[in-house]
Amino acid sequence: MAKATQKKTTKPGTKAAKPGRPAAAKPAKVVKPAAPVKKPAAVRAPVISKDELRAQLEKAQNTVATLRAKSREAVRAAKAAAAHIAELETQVAQLEKKIAAETKAAKPESAETKPTKQRGRKAADKGDTVLPSESEELTLALVEDKSDNAVED
Repeated sequence: MAKATQKKTTKPGTKAAKPGRPAAAKPAKVVKPAAPVKKPAAVRAPVISKDELRAQLEKAQNTVATLRAKSREAVRAAKAAAAHIAELETQVAQLEKKIAAETKAAKPESAETKPTKQRGRKAADKGDTVLPSESEELTLALVEDKSDNAVED
């Protein structure tokens, strides 16, 4: 039989204090006494007679019937409101088209009264200058006006 040799074992969670350092002070664990386990008392439902149960059932059925009626009325009102909204939206669309048509008719008149000037190089290329044929017509018109004025005087 072999002799069993005893080995020194240390717990992995504990560390030995290093030389030159004081050992850390660990707070002592406070052990609370175990509270006695309270068992809930068995609660029995109160006994209700058949007549009382029938009355409760009838009351619940009446409540359900009134809620269904209110629900039907609310659905009808919602459908009517949706139809009214759709009608108003069509009216708005028609009025917007009418206004757009009126503004389109008014725009050309305002464009004729106030010509827009284009700035830059492209403006000169597009014909801001008077063509020779136009200038001749203008001069002829001025000459005719002067001659008419001279004859009348």
